[in-house]
Formats: sequence, structure tokens, C-alpha cells
Amino acid sequence: MERKSHVMGRDSATAKGWDNLPPLNALRNFEAVARHGSFAGAAADLHVTHWAVGKQIRLLEDWFGLPLFERRPRGVVLTDEGAALMSEVSTAFERLGTVAARLRHEEFARRVSGIVRVNVPASFALCWLLPRLAGFQARYPDIDVRVSTTSRKLRYIGDAFDIGVRSGPEQGAGVVSRTLMADWRLPACSPALLRQHPIVDVTDLRHHTLLHSASTRTAWSHWLREAGAPDLRTARHVEFEHVHLQLAAAVEGLGVTLASLPLIAREIAAGRLVCPIAAPTWRAADYALVINADRATDGAVVAFEEWITSMAGQSSGQSGQAGL
Repeated sequence: MERKSHVMGRDSATAKGWDNLPPLNALRNFEAVARHGSFAGAAADLHVTHWAVGKQIRLLEDWFGLPLFERRPRGVVLTDEGAALMSEVSTAFERLGTVAARLRHEEFARRVSGIVRVNVPASFALCWLLPRLAGFQARYPDIDVRVSTTSRKLRYIGDAFDIGVRSGPEQGAGVVSRTLMADWRLPACSPALLRQHPIVDVTDLRHHTLLHSASTRTAWSHWLREAGAPDLRTARHVEFEHVHLQLAAAVEGLGVTLASLPLIAREIAAGRLVCPIAAPTWRAADYALVINADRATDGAVVAFEEWITSMAGQSSGQSGQAGL
């Protein structure tokens, strides 16, 4: 990837600005002392001696010509002038840290290349992963993401995957598993269906068709039990082979589905689905991130792991809002 070059000269105004700056290493020591409230704490933080920190603070106070700390038996406190300086220094360091982190990340993204084989259930791929994947490809243009779908346990797939997502954790030799995000579920349907037969509480579901999938046959019974209506009789039940077909049927107004909020957040935001009953939210098995242990330290796999974890954090916040 070609980089842009920026040729900069040091004009007189810039030079004057540099001349007005106090010693930067002394400022770093000053910030540490102010944050810890003691020379000893700053020394431990900076991995230098107490004497070295004291020398930098004296240098800075001499440069300003005024005291920045009040020395007390159990530490130091900022003077009014020191507090004013600390406010500006902490802001400047924070901004510098933000820019540095961004540049380091961009440089890392430019350098990382390779192949990541991602295995997820088909419904997770269609409803959650694929709508977000362009963002990963824009950030890591030299990583080739190969998506496959199956519901098999990943430990049985062996070397055919690098990283995957499953409903619930996976334990076994050769895989590392951890929680990716919670799977909260609520009844969802199209707005048009709701206009035909309003749903105010759980008993109103008796007028509706409940949608199921082969892998979620017991989900409705779990939710109805928590809603206090385990014996509710509904107009009809329709089952689909896959979850994404079940969700598509709900969008088309064929009935009410018990939906995973992370999977329908985009449909809710677009107004294609609504959740007419806000409670109870039933928590199914958490979505788990499963990594091939032999590939866990590969740069491309690490990059994908960090990205999908970040996206899952954002999705959890959106799902919480959708369930309100």
C-alpha cells in the first residue's frame, strides 16, 4: 500500500512554539507525580529512582519559576498553578495517546496478511457476520476471510477452521473457547402483523402463529414458562429447517418468532421487525468464540478475533436497546 508523504518545514512560528515548551521529560514526571500524589509512586510507575523524579520536578519548577507541588509528610499536592498545568498536560497526553494508538493500529493493519477460515452457523453468517464483514476487509485489506457454515462441533472439524462462533461453549483438545456475547431472546413480528392482531401481553399470542426452527424447537416453551403462560394454546405452529428462514418468515408476516436479539438488531432498526412484548427476555446459551489452538497466535487470526469481539460489544449494546 503506497503511503502519502508530507514534507514539512520548521517555520519561525513553529520554532517559537518549540522554544516556549518546558522540558518534555520533566512534564512526564510531573504528570506521574500529580497522578500518584507522591514521588515514590511516580518513580515506581516510571521505573526510575525517587531521586530522579525529584530532580525532574525541581527542573520544571525552576523553568516556570514557581512551585508546582506542596510537599507534605505523606506525599505532595498540587498548587493552584500546578493544578492548572496538570489539566492541560493530561489533556495533551490523552490526545497524543489517542493519535499514537490509531497510528500504531493502522500500521499493524497494513502489515498483517494471511488467510482466516471462519466457521459459523448459517443464520449467524447471514444475519450478523456478513453485514459487518466489509468493515473488517476495509481495515485489513491483505487478510483473506473465508467463511463456511455448519452446525457441527468445531472440535470435530480439526484443521478446517481457524476461528468460529457457536451457541454455547465448546470444550475439547485443540480448541479454545470463550463467551462472545449474550443471546437474549424476545418475541418479534412484522409491524403489519401487529396491526392486524395487536399483542399487549403474552395471552394475545393465542391469536397468532408461532414460528419455530429445527434447532430451536424448545425455545418457545422456555419463554412461555418464564412469561407465566406454559400452557398457552396458540392459533398455529410452523417449523422451518433453519433459523434464518424462521426470521425471514417473521419479516414477511407469517407469524411471531422468538428471536435472538443480536440477529435481528438490523431488522428492528430498519422497522422490518418489532418486539411487542418487552419482558421477559429469555437468555439462551451465550454465543461463544471458538479458536483453533494451533492458530491462536497467527496475526490474521488475532486481528479477526479482536475485530469480532469489538463488533460483538457494539451488538450487545444495540440488542439491549432493541429489547427495551
